[in-house]
Amino acid sequence: MRSKLVLLLVLSLLLPLHVSGNKGGVGNGLEDMQCGGACHGDANQNATSNLQLNFLQPESVWVGQPTEITVQISGFGVLHDVNQVGVFLLSSTNANGDIPTSNGWEILSDGFGGVNNYIEYSSVDSPTLSHTWILRPDEIGEKTLYVSVHHGDNTGSNAGRPFSGVSQPFLVSVEPIPDNLPRLHPDYKPPTSREIGQTTELCIATIDTDDVTIEWREPLGSTYQVDTVQAGDCWTAELPAALSASTLEWRALLDGEGPQQSTPWFSLASVEPSWEADETALRLQSIAHVIFFFGLVLLVRKPRRIQKDSKQYETSLDDGLDFVSKEHPPLPPEGLPQGWTMEDWRVYGLDYLEGRL
Repeated sequence: MRSKLVLLLVLSLLLPLHVSGNKGGVGNGLEDMQCGGACHGDANQNATSNLQLNFLQPESVWVGQPTEITVQISGFGVLHDVNQVGVFLLSSTNANGDIPTSNGWEILSDGFGGVNNYIEYSSVDSPTLSHTWILRPDEIGEKTLYVSVHHGDNTGSNAGRPFSGVSQPFLVSVEPIPDNLPRLHPDYKPPTSREIGQTTELCIATIDTDDVTIEWREPLGSTYQVDTVQAGDCWTAELPAALSASTLEWRALLDGEGPQQSTPWFSLASVEPSWEADETALRLQSIAHVIFFFGLVLLVRKPRRIQKDSKQYETSLDDGLDFVSKEHPPLPPEGLPQGWTMEDWRVYGLDYLEGRL
């Protein structure tokens, strides 16, 4: 029995748990302006940043179509000695509910493989930093955007002090779509990330489009074209896999009855595999741990059968003596008196012992 328990414990420890993972991101997320003043430092000690914050004017912005929103931040190394900087894209300065998704925008890409309005740069190597989001407006009219930053400083009395700043309002005019304009379907969402080594199958839904050509490039690299095949309601094409963590950019050239249109450059980040766990393996591992500890208790527990049997015998003997003592008084050393029977002793024995007879 003991050898079987040992074998069971060994098997439970050898039961595999299939989990693979990666460390994760660098802090990008959906954050309102309040986080820039409090989440990353003492809000009471914040100073006003001297960095210059500007937007680049986009081309025509059509309702329901993706558009590039590019911000430029300048003054690094001149106005502030900065190692890291956090950048917010905001739709107001209320410090609450000011994320663009709360005010008629959809974030299709943050340029870093996500759909966040807040991104972080771990290092800044030039005086000017440019960053592009891809947004899609859901209604016609004037919309307002802001860019905000928070950072530290490495020089003099400013060393270690938090700084924050916000731009002037930037107005974006969202226009109705012209007739017969080749365009993406308003529900199409481009992929933003994939695992290293995986190719990406695009399925691009369009409207008023007769032909689609895909262009892709690595940042600052050459541009390549990929032909598409129409399959049902979308145009399909395959983007090549990446062999390391990197970002690929791609766009679609749309031809139809109206003027040719090109989408913004969408960013597609290749990342290490994320955390994942096999649910069945987790359950089996939990059961194995229960078996292990139960078996461990059985192994270290001492047998108590003999002691238990002895106690049962003593208990039964005591019960028998109690029964006898309750049935009749104890007999005297010389035995029953002359001429007495046990029935007489049961009835009158106590009187005899106490001298009343």
